[in-house]
Amino acid sequence: MTRRIVATCLVLIAVAARSAHSEQASPRDLWPQATAAAQSGNLDSASRKAGQLIDTGRAYNIRTYPLYAESAASLARDADQQKNKALSDWSAAISMTLDPNSPEVAFALAERARDQKNWSSALQLILAGFTKLFGNYRALVLSRSDAAITVCLAFVLTAAIFAIVLFFRYFRAAAHDFREILSRRFRGGSVTVLAFAFLFLPIFFWLGPLWLMLYWFVIFFGYAVFAERVAIIVLLLLTAVTPVILDYTANEIAGLDSPVVVAALASAEQTYVPEALRRLQELSLVAGDNARMSILLGNLHLQEGNQSQAAQNYRKSVALADTAGAHVNIGNLHFLDNDFPAAITEYQKAEKLDPSMAIAFYNHSVASGETYKYDEQAQMQDQAKKIDRALVDRLISNPPGQKVVMYHPSLAESRSLARSIARKGNARELFGSYSWFQPMASLLNPVTLGAILAMALSLLLWLRRRKSGYAGACIKCGRTFCHRCKSSRESATYCTQCIHIYLRRDGVSLDTKRRKLLDVQEYLSGRVRLNRLFATFLPGSAQLLEGTTVAGIIELFLFFCFLSLLLLVGRLAPVLAPGMLAQIIVRIIAGLAIVVIWLIVSLPVYRRRVTG
Repeated sequence: MTRRIVATCLVLIAVAARSAHSEQASPRDLWPQATAAAQSGNLDSASRKAGQLIDTGRAYNIRTYPLYAESAASLARDADQQKNKALSDWSAAISMTLDPNSPEVAFALAERARDQKNWSSALQLILAGFTKLFGNYRALVLSRSDAAITVCLAFVLTAAIFAIVLFFRYFRAAAHDFREILSRRFRGGSVTVLAFAFLFLPIFFWLGPLWLMLYWFVIFFGYAVFAERVAIIVLLLLTAVTPVILDYTANEIAGLDSPVVVAALASAEQTYVPEALRRLQELSLVAGDNARMSILLGNLHLQEGNQSQAAQNYRKSVALADTAGAHVNIGNLHFLDNDFPAAITEYQKAEKLDPSMAIAFYNHSVASGETYKYDEQAQMQDQAKKIDRALVDRLISNPPGQKVVMYHPSLAESRSLARSIARKGNARELFGSYSWFQPMASLLNPVTLGAILAMALSLLLWLRRRKSGYAGACIKCGRTFCHRCKSSRESATYCTQCIHIYLRRDGVSLDTKRRKLLDVQEYLSGRVRLNRLFATFLPGSAQLLEGTTVAGIIELFLFFCFLSLLLLVGRLAPVLAPGMLAQIIVRIIAGLAIVVIWLIVSLPVYRRRVTG
């Protein structure tokens, strides 16, 4: 008789728990009620609704509400503008409670602190926002992708300036060689004009500046010194991979908005995204049934409190592909209904399908403890620790709100699923143009092919012409010469006149010597002026003109990185933060870095004097 009474009580408790769980309001209904009560001035009711939202989230395996937190942070700023301090303070406090790890909330509250002239709090919140960027998957991917775009832009600009520097260093010698080649077919002054025009040949074929840069790398490769040749090869390789990197980055950014990835993030991070369930349901109608997608749908239904719908999706996943994860989640539903033997049965099925799944053994241990099987509980917990001790220790020290751990597909699996669905024609319009990344297709773009071709032509042209030799330019007066103009036994860095004046010190007429000294002074003064002009606007380029290749490229690249950050922050560059304060701070840091680079790199160029 006593056993019957106890059994009846347990059944009634289970039924009451299930009905209470089903009668709880959905999170999407509670937050509008809280904000409506707060805006009407009933902050006590708003706090109760917000507390009910958080309690409901714990029951539904939800920890954070990023969208609601951002809404509360925005409400705090609006309330400040309306001079409603009570509403502002409540909204600011509740935004941190709804999502304490959100960088967007930290940046928004920093704007509020700035409006209040509370600069110390504003700076602390800005620092916290930057720190939280590394702990938020979406913010981290966006920042990393935008940083990649900024770095690619800096590389391309550095390559372009380096090509211009090569032009100024070697255009005289290259034009001399072109004149020698053309003089075999043409006569008169047209040879000089045509030789100079050959330096800009891509423009006459209506090609853009990028192709002119690649063309200059090809024709000046043979004239360059060893360090410059290495730099040309490296910059051509970077130019070749830049479109591939940008294509991959675009895919990464677009992939964050995929319904599958949004659902996977909501499940893995235990965050509530109101539109995630609807978007994934729409996608499932287009893409068809899928085992992983069914698990994600079940997890999202569970966040809404729809246990029956969640169970249907988990069972559909088992029917499509008998996976351990689906059995774990089915067991969790039995656990939540206090049907512990059925839960243990599902956990055992998961253990057989995937012996390396630690959460299956951990959940089994929890269910065994609920049925007073302590030996089995200890055994299952030890097995879970053998698989992943760090995870089990973390779960023991900070147990989940539902006691058992839900299974969710990994982000890598979800991204793979999103790409496979995106390849289907009827799902492309839901993903956009950059829904998946194809390396081979990405490599077949004009820029990559042109850079690879330019690298090959540079090496072939150099190997073919190095026997006949290249023209040179006198380091004193800039006069060009080749092996036809001057004996190969003479100096390769001075023209014939400068050899007689500066090296041999032969008896040269005073008039000839005076004209040569004027030419030298004019040439060297022009080089100094050109160096100062480049150093003024492009720190590092003067070092390239002077032949300090490695240091010049590094300095120029850093300058373009900080310049891109200064100009693009808030639009593209890292720190896509709401409000202006974070962007202003980044601009200040980038501007100071540019000033420091200019002072260290460019200022010494102004101190150099002409030495004849």
